[in-house]
Amino acid sequence: MDLPKNQKSFEISHIGEVTGKKYEGTFTVKCVLNLADKRKVEIERSSISADLNNPTENLSAIASVVSNLRVRVVESPDWFKQSISNLDILDEDVLIEVFSKCLSKSDEWLAEVKKRSVGETAVGN
Repeated sequence: MDLPKNQKSFEISHIGEVTGKKYEGTFTVKCVLNLADKRKVEIERSSISADLNNPTENLSAIASVVSNLRVRVVESPDWFKQSISNLDILDEDVLIEVFSKCLSKSDEWLAEVKKRSVGETAVGN
């Protein structure tokens, strides 16, 4: 079975909760991570959390989201590239919005794989 392309694109238009700034742009993301990508996520998460002696649940969650975004996002607007590299963003809700859309694209990809698999099984019988 041929797998669908493991990248999908989406647009966001989001108003930051803290600053009221409008964040817009197109993102291309990896839908599903391979083992090498998962390793990169863990390395990123460790790097972000390395200087935290007793990370709170919130800081751990942020480290998880940021590390995933750093690996999943293939193309993005400049404001995102700057925000994700130096973590200099006041509106963390926009990062959650982008991550949520990444997970949605992952779900779409997995549904497409399942649909193809069921189709091939039906044809093969």
